Amino acid sequence: MSAVVVGLLVSLLVVLGLMLAFFSVYRRERRKVVREAPRPGPLLPVNAAWRRPVPFLLPPRWLAIRSSNTVVVRDSIGGDSAASLPWSEAMARLRERKVFISPPVDGWTLVIGAGLPDPAVDVDVVYRFLTRLSRSIGEVHFYSADRVLNLHSWARLDSGRVTRAYAWAGETLWNEGRPTLEERMLGMRCRAYAEEPPPMRFGEVPSELHNTERVVLLARRWSVDPMAAIEILLQQEAVGSEEDESPEG
Repeated sequence: MSAVVVGLLVSLLVVLGLMLAFFSVYRRERRKVVREAPRPGPLLPVNAAWRRPVPFLLPPRWLAIRSSNTVVVRDSIGGDSAASLPWSEAMARLRERKVFISPPVDGWTLVIGAGLPDPAVDVDVVYRFLTRLSRSIGEVHFYSADRVLNLHSWARLDSGRVTRAYAWAGETLWNEGRPTLEERMLGMRCRAYAEEPPPMRFGEVPSELHNTERVVLLARRWSVDPMAAIEILLQQEAVGSEEDESPEG
């Protein structure tokens, strides 16, 4: 067998080996993503008729407030907030400069809408808004995740005190408190102020993308799964509408 043929066979084996290695890495990472993907939590029983994807995108910013008193939440937030609007309509009006307050779900109240301050615009406004709200109502959580630009943030406050906060918008805007166990378990990477990102290695996922994709998982561990809560709210609203329309027995 000539040296040329041997060389071609060796090259082919190398290429096949690399393809097999890349396929193995892809399959392992794919299983990891599927395993960590958000799933509806056991907040309320969900029958088979309601096991379907939520027909709305996740809000780019939201609050989770440990309170079942919608009136207190509305009065504490103030401004142009709506607490009585149908939740399906609120989800359809996320881009309006308003905030929409949900009915309580498992002891938590969700607040969504473009009226919530954006850390990427002014993180100081976010800090003042959250501390004022927390002094008034107690435990308040803030989350944001922009899947296009990979901007992300999370904050947890209790009685006006920040226990943990991190915000990223091209640079670290806010990093207060020690990283929690939940953040470490999810592999979320938080940079210090003015810290430059390290050189990326081949096949490595950027920390900005990694963090953005795990904000929902962190919210599930800290407070309430927003996707599960939204599905429950839509289910309750649909069931209520069906009962209103059904003829009296």
